[in-house]
Amino acid sequence: MDARLERIGRYAAVARGLEREGAYNAAKLLRAAMKRELVRYAEAEAPSGSPSAAAALETLVADPSADLPGGLAPLLAGLPAAVREGRTISLADAPRVRVCRVCGHLFLGDDVPGACPECEAPALSLQEELPVWYLEPADRGAIMAALAAGPRHLAVALHGRADEDLARPPAPGEWSAVQALEHLLYSEELLADRIERLLAEPEPDLAAAAVWADTPASDEGSATTGETASAVMARVSALRHATVTRLAGLPEPDWGRAGNHPEWGRVTVLSQAAYFARHEASHLAQLVAAAQGRLPGREA
Repeated sequence: MDARLERIGRYAAVARGLEREGAYNAAKLLRAAMKRELVRYAEAEAPSGSPSAAAALETLVADPSADLPGGLAPLLAGLPAAVREGRTISLADAPRVRVCRVCGHLFLGDDVPGACPECEAPALSLQEELPVWYLEPADRGAIMAALAAGPRHLAVALHGRADEDLARPPAPGEWSAVQALEHLLYSEELLADRIERLLAEPEPDLAAAAVWADTPASDEGSATTGETASAVMARVSALRHATVTRLAGLPEPDWGRAGNHPEWGRVTVLSQAAYFARHEASHLAQLVAAAQGRLPGREA
């Protein structure tokens, strides 16, 4: 076994033993170490590009030694084509999934049982695996602060940089700073549209009436503008100011106004604000590095 994977397994096993003895704070430290190693291992070994990711998934599903839990293999077998073609994988194709914290039983679907089918632990033991961390429960105050501060962080990244430098990718196949900004502009326009629809329409279908004809359900995309970085940045800032102003004046109940998304399921004003605030945060290091002519974590 790869030494890194063995280390991850040891961390997990010792943490589990500590939990059984009630040493929860000791266990949390090892779980943090485990996640650190897991993230770094995955980052180093992850396939790059849609064709490679699709091929890796096909290989995994076809490998008997992968020992995928029951019900997962048939679902995963139909997904490589969507990955290869850049199509959105809907909630219908990949249903909600929960894992029992007590025994590890995996449960698919929306009909949550009263207890774990394997160890009989109450349903409270079932933890849902979210598609992306942007969808985790959010504190409204923290999200509003992040949305308000976002343009300032972007402006600092661009300060003192010439537009021609910001249009230059830091490496072949990587986004330039202006391309990263165009991606954020696309997201900002989508957020503004979503908030207005959630507030104006009862239970809107958020993929049925897209801002553009080719808006993917996954909310991923870019607005190819042909503009300079400073011009795109000005548009992002103006949109964000309008969105923050709109949200700041919302009555408490309106934060819970909901709609339906084919990939995420039911979403609210708060969950969408959190999604896009966190999405921006995930691209900030990329933008800072690109503006400096380098990749994140590397020298220029």
